[in-house]
Amino acid sequence: MILTGGIVTVRGIRIALVFADPDCMRAGVGDALLARLGSRFPRLPIMLAAPRTRPTLAYAAFDTRALLPELDLADMVELEIDLSRPPPEDAPPF
Repeated sequence: MILTGGIVTVRGIRIALVFADPDCMRAGVGDALLARLGSRFPRLPIMLAAPRTRPTLAYAAFDTRALLPELDLADMVELEIDLSRPPPEDAPPF
């Protein structure tokens, strides 16, 4: 599975934002995906988002409702995340 994501800052807090299929925006499936992404974004909270849905759907281990409208993607550097490969050993600890 290949996803796109990056680091964004909202309310002064850096979070990992990963774009995923709308089917992943629920308990169980979303939790499993968050667990798989944890090694790629150590020490950062991770939010899943399905931006092409209206309204935009999001899922995280925290409440996304207040943060979702405040996301500014203008400064986000997009990363390709290939979950079929192990995380790079030289990945920064963000």
